[in-house]
Amino acid sequence: MPLIGALAAGNTVVLKLTDSAIAIGNIVTEYLDPRVIRVVHGGIPETSELLKQRFEHYFYTGSGRVGRIVAKAAAEHLGGITLELGGKSPVIVHNDVSDLGAAATRIMWGKMSNSGQTCVGVDYLLVHRSVKDRLVELFMNYIENAYTRTPQQSPDYVRIINDRHWQRIMALLNATSGVILNTCDDQPDQADRYIPPTLVDGVRPDDSLMTDELFAPVLPIITYDSLDEALDYVNSHDQPLALYAFGSSATTEYIFANTRSGAAVANDTFFYMAANNYPFGGTGPSGVGRYMGKYSFDTFSHHRSVLRNKLWFPPPRVDSVRIPPYSGPGNAWKTGGRDLAFPRNYWMRTTLLGKLFTLIPFWRLMTSMGVLFRGLVYGRSATRARKQPK
Repeated sequence: MPLIGALAAGNTVVLKLTDSAIAIGNIVTEYLDPRVIRVVHGGIPETSELLKQRFEHYFYTGSGRVGRIVAKAAAEHLGGITLELGGKSPVIVHNDVSDLGAAATRIMWGKMSNSGQTCVGVDYLLVHRSVKDRLVELFMNYIENAYTRTPQQSPDYVRIINDRHWQRIMALLNATSGVILNTCDDQPDQADRYIPPTLVDGVRPDDSLMTDELFAPVLPIITYDSLDEALDYVNSHDQPLALYAFGSSATTEYIFANTRSGAAVANDTFFYMAANNYPFGGTGPSGVGRYMGKYSFDTFSHHRSVLRNKLWFPPPRVDSVRIPPYSGPGNAWKTGGRDLAFPRNYWMRTTLLGKLFTLIPFWRLMTSMGVLFRGLVYGRSATRARKQPK
């Protein structure tokens, strides 16, 4: 989607792909003009060499660690930058949620899609103590209904992207002090890069699962007693890419008004990504800039102001209002002229007549009258010409 916006805005593009994105690279290379877009595969050496080159804009999706490297490279060339970095996106479930069953379904869908390997996936759960046990029970029901008691055999359950990430996730689970709940009959399988849907109850804020973005089918559960307690926890950490809140309208509005995040969703999870007319992006450590639809076009465009003026209007005597000297004999009128151009009187700044007849709008009005008059004359002449007999 960023590539579409960059090409639509008229840019040439270098597309840096990971080694696993071979299919995308082949399609782009085969079907798009190499004078407009070039594909580069590779790892750290290739990326480092690319970042030495000067580009007008750098767009990166990935981890905050690499995002900082890209930002430094962009700063060296004073280039624009957009970073989509993710982070720990929380879901808050308050005790006034109207339908706990629907909430459980949407949360689990947002967590387990692609086995949690999405930048806007639910990372951890903050839930009011009074509804926690029932919500966990509903989570269990969802997992069994969606993937059966053996998700490893389900055609709908996704594997971890590579062995390195499988080991990273398992290390976090082995270090947690929370209680790993039994959600199914399967066990993790390194050879298959399989990790079952995992709920971890009783997680403390300093737990290993809370140190970084999980990007995994693992949901840490933190219980709270007051809503402000939950918000204090969210606000004491980096701003997330997305924040999901389940509760009454008053509760969700209170949550959004007292937190910061790239996006905020009430009573749903990352389904908002389907709306391509929304600006998508993070804030602070979760990202810089935005894209999606028209916002992608704007990101890769320079919005240049263009003023086309006439040398013959206003006439030199009137135009001299802007030119020193402003004092002395014969120049006192210029002070009043400046007030006309940049009025200090409130009514001249706000009323229609005031806006119309201050000097600058008045000049523009007068120059447009000539164009309008010529258009009317030309239009009448063309009409008469069409009516003449052959």
